[in-house]
Amino acid sequence: MWAPSLPPITALTCVLRCFPCEPSWAGIPFVHRPHSPPMVRMTRSKTFQAYLPSCHRTYSCIHCRAHLANHDELISKSFQGSQGRAYLFNSVVNVGCGPAEERVLLTGLHAVADIYCENCKTTLGWKYVSMVMRHTVQVIFIRRAY
Repeated sequence: MWAPSLPPITALTCVLRCFPCEPSWAGIPFVHRPHSPPMVRMTRSKTFQAYLPSCHRTYSCIHCRAHLANHDELISKSFQGSQGRAYLFNSVVNVGCGPAEERVLLTGLHAVADIYCENCKTTLGWKYVSMVMRHTVQVIFIRRAY
């Protein structure tokens, strides 16, 4: 009697067995083989990171070293926030934005959102969401880490 040959057990066939839809050879019973190779180990995927071109100075996250901004994007180092000194940047990369909320800052009530590192989720600073002061459009504040 002819018996169908079982496909080799590979990481791909193990993964295919995990999905609700069966692979094309589903009519063949899945047989566990004692010395089959281990299934692919799933790891948490990394977020795509932008790497800035070489510059004489690059600002990065203090925890994971993800690039944040080139020195060319720095507007000011002399801003004093409620939690200490902050740097003002024109644009940044590898950051996410939290929900907008109204906060009382040193210059009054403003609608701001926290920004955080996309790689390690560390809160880095904030940005203005609505334009209360004309000069703060698209300006990002990153707290200085000592």
